[in-house]
Amino acid sequence: MDDILIPKERRDAVVLIGVDRSGSVEFIKVYAVSEERAKETLEEFFSAKGLFPSDYRLVSRGAEETGGKAAITTRSESSLGASLSRLGLRLLSNGVLYLEGVDRVYQFTLVSEDLYRRITSEKAREQSPEFEPPAILPEDVLSLGLDTLVENLRGIELGELLPEGALLLREPPVDRVAEILADARDYPVVVETKDAGKYWFLDFPVVLRLPPLSPDEFAAELSAMLGFEVGAGYFLDYPPEKLGLRNVKAIARLVRVLVEKMGLGEREALALAVRLNLGEP
Repeated sequence: MDDILIPKERRDAVVLIGVDRSGSVEFIKVYAVSEERAKETLEEFFSAKGLFPSDYRLVSRGAEETGGKAAITTRSESSLGASLSRLGLRLLSNGVLYLEGVDRVYQFTLVSEDLYRRITSEKAREQSPEFEPPAILPEDVLSLGLDTLVENLRGIELGELLPEGALLLREPPVDRVAEILADARDYPVVVETKDAGKYWFLDFPVVLRLPPLSPDEFAAELSAMLGFEVGAGYFLDYPPEKLGLRNVKAIARLVRVLVEKMGLGEREALALAVRLNLGEP
């Protein structure tokens, strides 16, 4: 199992870490050819290093396009290395992951609880002005023409608010965003996501957080769209990522289809639509 600590050429998974001056592992990123292999590799690494999973926080996970890369190395992850360096950490790895014939990899990204508290406390200090700033609308923020990270849990259509020439990317691979931000451009990039944590180490001048609708707001929007009163009680247990305007439209479409094709009454169709929307039997 200690083989996982030996730098070498690899075909299934690679571990990238950020260590401080004392050698403590503050950052971990695993790339693997599958989710299962990524989990196994992470477990092996924790065991071999004598680390405790409870000391780390998962900040990002998911599949990413390889984008034609031949391999994943500390050199290919130079943007990550630069971001870690600003935090006083050095990027190391247990080798090179060759990507021949691999179009997608699965990744887990974790940070130590200490580093997470440090990052969030620094951001809180940066975002706590001595005076109350004036309210600013999302369209006003986007009109500034700067690279912007938007955590859009509200589900508003950003494309309608962008200045001319801006590039909108929805849930893009982190590596692609890092490459775009590093290039000289004459247009702004707007990254839309439901999980801003995936991009926490990238240097966006503007981060815009659009919170989800409340159950009352969600019900009111759906009522207006369906033409009959919908109670907020349907949505009290809804996860935040589903309390957005796009999902309001999705449920409204589903209700209409159930009424039309199954002959259900409006209330019966609504109850079934909510269950189907949540993936409940």
